[in-house]
Amino acid sequence: MYSFTRPNKKPLFKEDTKLWLVFIAISTSLYLLFSIFLLIKIFLFKKDIKNYSSQTAILSKKIEDIKKEKKFILKQKEFYLNIIVSNSLKKESIKNLLDLIPDPITIDKIDFEKNRLIIYGTTPIKDIYNMLLRPPLKSIFSVTKVYFYQMPNGWYKFKSENILKEQ
Repeated sequence: MYSFTRPNKKPLFKEDTKLWLVFIAISTSLYLLFSIFLLIKIFLFKKDIKNYSSQTAILSKKIEDIKKEKKFILKQKEFYLNIIVSNSLKKESIKNLLDLIPDPITIDKIDFEKNRLIIYGTTPIKDIYNMLLRPPLKSIFSVTKVYFYQMPNGWYKFKSENILKEQ
């Protein structure tokens, strides 16, 4: 049995099958590359999440520190405003006190304490003090005591102790 034609080699895969195998290999490689890309992105996102969570913790601590500092500053502001109010009240009180002193009386020294005022001064006669300075002091303070010391020239040195009792 002889054939007049020579036998042709038969390929293992047909042309259509080779084409399909190439497409399957390309799609599989693309799928694997995409999977690797996604794994890298997941790794990078997890790394970013760790960084952001540590930054969040740092920023939360800074926020707490700023809140404490703000609280401290507000306390200082309140203290400062209290001092300003107290100083202005004292300044006004001193001005009012100095306005009370009549012209014939000379003040040598004034001592202030919390609820106490001591005035040292000189007056030509006791009646000037008793009529011009003692009534306003008595109207302000609960207890008013005055001590007179006569000087050689006839004038009087006085010490006035005025106490304001709290109610």
